Amino acid sequence: MKFISSLALVSTISVAAAELIRLGYPTDGAVLTAGQSVAVQVIQPEGLGSCIQVGIALAVKNCDTNGVCSDPAKELGSVLYAGPFEGVIPLPGGWYQNFTVQIPEYLDEGKAIFTLTHLCLLGGAPFPYLEFRNASVTIA
Repeated sequence: MKFISSLALVSTISVAAAELIRLGYPTDGAVLTAGQSVAVQVIQPEGLGSCIQVGIALAVKNCDTNGVCSDPAKELGSVLYAGPFEGVIPLPGGWYQNFTVQIPEYLDEGKAIFTLTHLCLLGGAPFPYLEFRNASVTIA
């Protein structure tokens, strides 16, 4: 029984360290213009375990006047897209999908955080796995 518990713990730690999805664009330092459309790239690297896609959300939020950004796990900001991720376009070592979203006109100029939120069901006896990928961007 202790072996099974240890195995489950190791498996959980391995998954927590895994990157099941990533943000291809925007990247840290990107400048996004309020009111303009931007092509967002979401990449799913090939993984070791099965991941049944539930969906993703793309969001952007201004940071405060001191440049401190809120934790996306607590507050996403303006949701630009929420829906399926299919990752059908092949890349060496994975798949990607592009999404065209509009940056809200009402965002203030300055530092912001762009967040990709991903939910999938992972493993042979699936459990929900939620992850966030962020990019520090500037709103112009």
